[in-house]
Amino acid sequence: MAVEFSVDEARERLTELLDRAEAGEHIVITRFGAPAVSLEPTPVPAQRRGGFAAGVVAASWAAPAADGTFDMGTDYWADPGTSVGA
Repeated sequence: MAVEFSVDEARERLTELLDRAEAGEHIVITRFGAPAVSLEPTPVPAQRRGGFAAGVVAASWAAPAADGTFDMGTDYWADPGTSVGA
């Protein structure tokens, strides 16, 4: 069940009401006797887990080729038929 406070009461006791709402209590602030807003704790988002390739892509990005070589001189983005430094 919610506990109700008027706007004036809420203004005077805002820190207390925030603490109570964070503790799980449902607080309703009324204006002219009608519910206006409610205070409730914000859910903490779950920590994201890695997907099926977590750590694989980052680890393989700078790994040597299967034959043990690591060719830094190859420009894979160059136009065909041009060499590095040309």
